[in-house]
This record gives sequence, C-alpha cells and structure tokens, in this order.
Amino acid sequence: MKMGQFRFPLEKLYQLGDYINKYLRTPKKINNSAIISIGNLTTGGTGKTPTVIFLIELLKPLKRRAAILTRGYGGSVYREGAILSDGKRIFLTEQESGDEPYLLACNLKDVPIAVGRKRYKNGKSLSEKYKSDLFILDDGFQHYNLHRDVDIVLIDAVNPFGNGHILPHGNLRESPEALSRCDVVIITKSDLVSEDECNLLVEKIKRFAGHGNIFRSMHKPDSLVKLPVALESFASGAKKEKPGKIKNSIVWALSGIGNHRAFVKTLENLGAKNVRSISYRDHHRYSDSDVASILKRVAKDDILITTEKDWIRLHYYKDKFSHLKNFYFLKIKLDMSDKEQKLLRNLISEKIIRRK
Repeated sequence: MKMGQFRFPLEKLYQLGDYINKYLRTPKKINNSAIISIGNLTTGGTGKTPTVIFLIELLKPLKRRAAILTRGYGGSVYREGAILSDGKRIFLTEQESGDEPYLLACNLKDVPIAVGRKRYKNGKSLSEKYKSDLFILDDGFQHYNLHRDVDIVLIDAVNPFGNGHILPHGNLRESPEALSRCDVVIITKSDLVSEDECNLLVEKIKRFAGHGNIFRSMHKPDSLVKLPVALESFASGAKKEKPGKIKNSIVWALSGIGNHRAFVKTLENLGAKNVRSISYRDHHRYSDSDVASILKRVAKDDILITTEKDWIRLHYYKDKFSHLKNFYFLKIKLDMSDKEQKLLRNLISEKIIRRK
C-alpha cells in the first residue's frame, strides 16, 4: 500500500480542516520584509531550533536585519503574544515563552524574537520597533496567514514520515505530497543513517516535491556543557568539555524531545559503550516526581546527558541535581558541507530577490 493511500476517518477530518484553513486565508506581507519559513510535515523531532540558528548565521552576508517569529508552543503568552528578546535582553521567562523560543533567545545575539500565534501582528511590531526586514518564520509550513518568499521543509532522516499516517493516527501534519508547496528541503541527521538510505530518501523526496533543491545536514555534537548551571550563563559562560569524553562509557540519555531515538544514536556514535534511556514526550514539563524518579535511577558518579532544550525545563531543579558529578547537556549544531551552504545561501537570496 502506498503512503497516504489509506486514511482513517479522523485523518480525513484533520485534512479537511487543514484544507479549509489554508484556502480561507489570504497571506499577508510584513511591509517590504522577506519571510523565510522553516517547517516540517511531522509533529516534532526534525531539528527546527538548530536549523533556525544555522540559517541566521548562514544569511548574515545578505546584510539584512533578521528577526524570528515563533509560535511559542507551551508558553503562557501564546495567545496574546509578546516580544521575547531584542537581541540583547530577554524579557520573558521560559514558562512564558516556551522552551524552544527561550533556547533561541539564549543562543542568538542581535536577533529580536517575538512569540505568539498572531505572527503577522508580531512581525509588524518587530518591523516598526527594530527595523527588522528579514523574518525567519519558525514552524511555519502550516501557518497560512503570512506570505513567505521561501518555504523550507525539514525531513528527519531517522524517521522521515513516521508511520505514514496523518494526525491523530500518526505524526504527519500533512501527507508527503504537500512537499510540492516547498522551495527547499533540508534532510536533518543525515549522518545517522547509511548513505544508501539517505540516497533512497532523496529520490523519494524528489518525487513528492517535484524539484531537486534538497540539502543534507548533520546534527553535529559541539560540546558537553557541565550542569547544573544557571540559564543566564549556560549558553556562553558554562564549563564545556569535548563530546569524546563519553567514549567507552556507560551513559544515561535523558530527554523529552520529538525523537529520543536520534539522541541515543548520537551518543552511540560518540562512542558510548552502553546508552540507558530515560525518555518523556516532546516538551514534557518535568515535575517533582519525575526528578525523584530520575535521581533514583542515576547514581552520583554516573554520566547523565540531556539535551539543551531539556535543561531549559529542568533548570528549576538544579539544586537537586547538584550532587551529580557527571551531568551535562549535549550542545548540538546543525552542520552542512561548505559547498551546500553556499548553494543554499545563493538559492535563498535569488528567491528573495525574484519575488520582490
């Protein structure tokens, strides 16, 4: 059976709602700004946050005043919206903004960030207040209110299309045929699958997208950041060690992210002899009982590694973790070959210029 051929009734209902939402909207422009959407077909785990950070750096030669518009999933200001950062100061807490936007604010200097569902309104605010003229629309492939100059879709090499079913029976937001709307596809975590598997995925994407603007990227381990550490200093002033430290070691992998399996695979590729998992659902809000359960399993001298996004949510319990001698988060950076970086930058630049 071909992917998407059989649908459960609730899947069809979800698709109908998305279709109506799409075609009842008139996409708006934010003044004369360019808008680049970063999105996906699945509900999580593709690596949007490191991709946004990567793109901000990649597009610096365009000499634009970049800003980020993000929904702020799980944050308390989601409905009314707010400016999270002006690029120098962070105005909201993680609980107000959500974990992923807060992580972006901690890692990006001179880049204003607004959170909330009304992204057109937030974009106008950033444009007027900070003269922003290049917006990265985070998680924007299914956000139809805004015109975009470039639509980039991320596909996770480890789990590209889930079980092939749309919500609520699978983790697809749309069928893979929706790739025909996008301008660029970036395969993330391509280093976690074989070359043959990646080549087959590229061919499948080409058939769905109808073009060959497909780039391969890797989630490259950058460093192990020693924990516990305060949020205000974890992105810059924290103690860092080489990821190779865990080679031939038994480690605990702790995460509440969209693809825990990929996190474990990354630790295995770093040489961990045995990886023991403690996993929760994406964006999991840790509780006292969760922390007690974790500390019951992990001994003082064990190596416990979590993700950067998880530490944003775990830091409230930093005192309880203070006795652990080897507690870290793994700092990940999206990486791409120099050749593909240049091709991607030129492609985005051309599309922005062409669509003015």
